[in-house]
Amino acid sequence: MKLYEVANDYLALMQAIDNDELPEEAIADTLEAIKGEIEVKADNIACLLKNIEADITAFKAEESRLAERRKVKEKAHERLKQYLSNELQRLNIDKVETARNNISFRKSESVELDEETFIAWASEYRDDLLTYSNPKANKTEIKKALKDGAEIVGASLISKNNIQIK
Repeated sequence: MKLYEVANDYLALMQAIDNDELPEEAIADTLEAIKGEIEVKADNIACLLKNIEADITAFKAEESRLAERRKVKEKAHERLKQYLSNELQRLNIDKVETARNNISFRKSESVELDEETFIAWASEYRDDLLTYSNPKANKTEIKKALKDGAEIVGASLISKNNIQIK
């Protein structure tokens, strides 16, 4: 029997008790049996939740470990690439062709900015050169303000019962 089926049985029993359809001797035994089933089902689900939580924790740890390894490899890649580039340019070699690789340089352009100076100038003279991001609600501050009694249009403080398994 599944937890929701046991819960339905419990609700049906409660309704039968309210309607005075069961003798008192049967009520205690039936309640005890249903309560025992609910506890077993709930305990099994809680154990499953703990296993899933352990898997999630292990996945996060592995993600962190892999991200760290990736960063090390990216730095090594960038250092070797820069080393090769510096040495070839120092020797005025623009192109190297081998059986396995073709190495060459290409021209590119990029913009360097002094952010503060540029933004101040662009705000006054060339607003079209700027992009603006959308504001985002700070829920932590909103919660504090609501708890302090502030009236905030479009925001309300709600209470929830969150299950906790230890």
